[in-house]
Order: sequence, then structure tokens, then C-alpha cells
Amino acid sequence: MPHWLRVIAVVVGALVVGAALVVVALLATAPAPQERDEWTLGPELPMAFGELATVSVTRDDGTEVLVVLSGLSGLARVADDVFAYDSASGAWSRGPSLPAPRHHASAAALDGAVVLSGGAEGLAPPWAGSRDVWRWEPGDTEWYAMPPLPEERYGHRMVEFGGRLYVVGGHGETADSYVFDPALDTWAAAAPIPEMRDHLSVVVAGERIWAIGGRGPQNTARVDIYDPDTDRWGPGPPLPEPTSGAAEGVLGGRIYVIGGEDASTLGGGVIDRHWMLDTRAEELRWEPVPPPPLAVHGADGTVFEGRMVVVGGAGRHGALSPSAWARAFQLLDGVDGGVP
Repeated sequence: MPHWLRVIAVVVGALVVGAALVVVALLATAPAPQERDEWTLGPELPMAFGELATVSVTRDDGTEVLVVLSGLSGLARVADDVFAYDSASGAWSRGPSLPAPRHHASAAALDGAVVLSGGAEGLAPPWAGSRDVWRWEPGDTEWYAMPPLPEERYGHRMVEFGGRLYVVGGHGETADSYVFDPALDTWAAAAPIPEMRDHLSVVVAGERIWAIGGRGPQNTARVDIYDPDTDRWGPGPPLPEPTSGAAEGVLGGRIYVIGGEDASTLGGGVIDRHWMLDTRAEELRWEPVPPPPLAVHGADGTVFEGRMVVVGGAGRHGALSPSAWARAFQLLDGVDGGVP
């Protein structure tokens, strides 16, 4: 072998070994949950993953099931996994796999079933969103196809309001919102979100749909409020600081926005600042929430049995996320899920 070829082989080998050592070091030093006031840690997820969807579904008997599904795991795996938590058993169980792997999808509950919409299937850039919509009722053995979205979406949010599903934001051809009416079994376009963005948080509070934060491509603190009766958007009180990929939920009229990230390669990071807004107050103002045991992004969020929960996610940001997928199941304590 010529000398120059041996030199190249040595250099390449050193780079491969160095990269492997960096990956091992990152995995070994991934952030771990710490005990925090006002928060409790529940049973860990069966596997660590993020950029997932989370939803609480109410059974016919009034009990709830927490479902976590889709997302990213390991260094480069798109998940088709479905896990359900029942507090009666205190354990996670596996549900039927999705018809295809997805990440950056969104889930909502509708008539006692989980509905998953959109998401991306591959990891090779540029990502392509999906129009697929699937339905699963806990206890069933398979997923069923629903009418597809009018356009591909990922990084969006979907919520249920008034017996209908609303899709807001995300990567797509337009800024249109979409509403699914079960009586018509079809999707229809609704007013576009005023500022198109993805990785946003969306909740239903005060008979309105709130679109909070997100990025497009820079993080924003913007809040937009949608009135389904008039099909119009109006401004809401901006967050104290921009965030994207945060977990969200609503308890007793209080909106919670937990964590998120600044995905910038330089100067970015996971955001360990968390906010609550009481929509019933005369003055709408975001107030700080005690930090959770593990600050994450890409966790989604929901309310389960009267408590705000954050499940999974990543303790590192951007391209470093695969080195810090979490198994954490974090529950906010306090009065009515709020800060005493």
C-alpha cells in the first residue's frame, strides 16, 4: 500500500474512533431527572424516545388511559411504537404498532379513540410530511384509516374541540388550518394561522384554540387565538420568551407550556423555563412554573387524571437530541395541577 494511502487510512480510522468515543461519551452523560419540588416521577417509559405524540383517552367507564406513540428513538430510528399507561395497574403496556413509522406527528382523543395525524416517515432530508390519519381505540388490536388530511403536515398540532378535530401549524404547502367533522367524515379548510410555524404548542381553553410559540425557522413568543364560531384568529399575550417543541396542557382554565428548545447549533439548548397563564384572570399574564425533574423538548404534553404530564422527549437540543432521548414520566403536582 502506498504511503499516502496508509496515511489516509490512519486518519479516517482515527476520525471514526473519535466519533465513536464522542457518541459513547454523550450517551453516558445524558441529562437525568432530578428531584424537584411540585413534580413527581411516574413509572418510566418502556423505551427512550422523543418527537412523539401524547394523548389521554377517556373510556366508557370514565377512567383514563395515557397513550404515547410515534417519534424517534436510538440514534436514527423512526418509531411505530404505541405505549399505554393505566394508573390502576401502575404500568405501561404495548399497543398495536402504527401502520407505518412516524415522527413529528400529532395525536388527539375523539369519541374514546386515539387519532394520529401527519408526521414524517423518513430521516433523510428534506423531510416529507404525510397526509395519513389513523384511529385506534384502546383495547382494539389494530389501527384504522380515516380520511386523509388535505395536505401533508408534520411538526403540527391537532386538538379536539366541540366534537371536531382541528389541525394547526406545521410544515405544509399552506398555512391553512383544517377541521374534521365526524358527521361529514371529511376535512375542511379553516382560517390560516396568521404566522406559519412548526413545533408550536396548541391547546383549547376558554372556548378558543390557542397557538403558542413555535418556530419558522426562528423561535417565536407569539400567541394566536382562534374562534371556531367565527373562523377568525386574534392576538394573544406573547410568552415571556420564545420557545418551540414545548409540552402543553390545560387544567381548570390554566394553560401550561413546559420547556422546549432553541434548536440553533450555536447558542441553542433545551429551555429550562416554564410558564402558566390563567385564562380566567382579568389580566392575562404568563407566570413561572417550578422546573420539572428533567427539562426536555419534543415531549408533547397532556392532562391525565387531573395532572399536567410530560412524557419522553430529549434532554439535549437539535442534532444532539438522539444522545439524550428520555424515558421520564413527569407529573406536575399542586392544587388542581397548578402552583399552590
